[in-house]
Amino acid sequence: MKNKVWWKLYTYAPFLAALLVIGMIHTLMLANEEAKPYPEPFGRATELPQLATSGESVQLVGESSFSYRSGQALQYVRIDETGQSSSETRPLPDPGLNFSYRLIQEDGTVWIGADKKLYASEWTNGSWSPKKLLIENDITDVQTVNGSNGIRVLLAYNEEELYVGAYQAQERIEWSKVEIGGIKRIQGVLDSTGSLSLVYTMSSEGNVAIHFAKLEPESWKPIVRSKLKELNLVTSKLDDVALGLDGSSLITIYTTSSPKTGKSSLYSLTFPVNHPEEAQDELLNIPVSAGIDSDTILHPAFTKSTSGEVSLVVSSVYEKNRRLTSQEVYKLAFKEGKLASSARISQFGGFAEYPVLVSDKGNTLAIWLDPVNPESFRIFYATDQLPYQEKMNKLSAVDLRKAAETLPLLWGIGLLTSLLGLKWIVLPGMYLLALSAFWQYHYDARPRLHFGLSFGLYIVVKALFIGDYRKAAALQVMPDFLQPVWVHLMLLIAFAVLAYVSTRIWRNGLDDRNVGLEMFYFALLDGFITNLWYSYFMSPASL
Repeated sequence: MKNKVWWKLYTYAPFLAALLVIGMIHTLMLANEEAKPYPEPFGRATELPQLATSGESVQLVGESSFSYRSGQALQYVRIDETGQSSSETRPLPDPGLNFSYRLIQEDGTVWIGADKKLYASEWTNGSWSPKKLLIENDITDVQTVNGSNGIRVLLAYNEEELYVGAYQAQERIEWSKVEIGGIKRIQGVLDSTGSLSLVYTMSSEGNVAIHFAKLEPESWKPIVRSKLKELNLVTSKLDDVALGLDGSSLITIYTTSSPKTGKSSLYSLTFPVNHPEEAQDELLNIPVSAGIDSDTILHPAFTKSTSGEVSLVVSSVYEKNRRLTSQEVYKLAFKEGKLASSARISQFGGFAEYPVLVSDKGNTLAIWLDPVNPESFRIFYATDQLPYQEKMNKLSAVDLRKAAETLPLLWGIGLLTSLLGLKWIVLPGMYLLALSAFWQYHYDARPRLHFGLSFGLYIVVKALFIGDYRKAAALQVMPDFLQPVWVHLMLLIAFAVLAYVSTRIWRNGLDDRNVGLEMFYFALLDGFITNLWYSYFMSPASL
């Protein structure tokens, strides 16, 4: 290599080649690390284009259809048999709709207006019908309960009482007043006989209590009332309540959080339908990694499939490894009122909130929110439909681009890990310095011998300190096939061989053999390759 220009260019070529090749490998590894394992049988999540502007669960309006508020409009989304979405935008039924609203069906809604009154409207011929006043008294909130036979019951309440009425389009609702005051939140479920079971919370004197009531069909008169649980607000905060019916057992799910730590827990109160006094209180744990249970469980919601299977969906911590932690959607299955299993059904790497699960015709659809800021939320969905799985459960160009953009964050640790390589050069460096100082003639006359000896010393020292790259933190994010010691030794030897071959080519551009300079170039290139490779695993960065 007599051309000095080409020789100078070649000096940097092995470093650039190593950066390119290792960068490609790390990009693929990071894309797989972030995307896999896929949440089978579900496909990977799809983000809808329109943001939600209300921090609450989407509302189900039909088979595989849901709606949510986006600014001054309602977005109606339908998922087809292949898992693809289509949407329709409708204006709000009332410009003053700035309180709770509930979609009773695809073409009907009720809401609390700015004057705190309860109204209803129907979507006909491309517009909302004039709003109709449902209750003259002020209303604090409204909930809906859907029965398997198509019946829909409204629960509207204020500080003094609860109003219960069956909703039918174009017909006047016959309200029944239930003398229950001070309700903070309420959930209901209808059984096969039409009886309505309710759980609701009330606060008093620093405590919050969970109550149960059972109402008889049509008249909605209470036939059973009982206090299920009381919590001290000083030690714990009651966050959410959900109610589900599993055969002849009612399951009340509630979450609490600690005011000091902010950590939340999931509990169940299970009892026979007509015997709330037999309620059994149980802590439900969701594993997030080996030997570790979730400490952040949010927004439980029940769903019931057409086959009668009762499932609970929650948002819970998922810790894949030390740098990949997210809040994902989990599905909990129950059998005879007891928790039977839990499984993660999302893998999107964000912070899932307000999950909803829809089971219809043998398929399941999950929808959840991911906060952008306090007023905006991304909407994601995933389904277990086979065409959707086949399309979504694979790496995409977006995954690779995102991984490539993240690599510099992981490689930054290489500036520090390069200090580990200084130990490798000490012994061969001392050997060459001593030889040059005390035996210069032999140093100059036998360059091949002395380069070979210093190369051997370098490899031996490097192998002895292989443990520097096998710390627990590095092994945690390292694929299993790369973890055995012999694999590390083979890699270190391979890097050294590549650096040696590059050094032999590079030294052809020297006017005279210079063992010290050749060894310096070799050690610099080998250290660069080694530390670039291992920086991926040793980086403390969180993604």
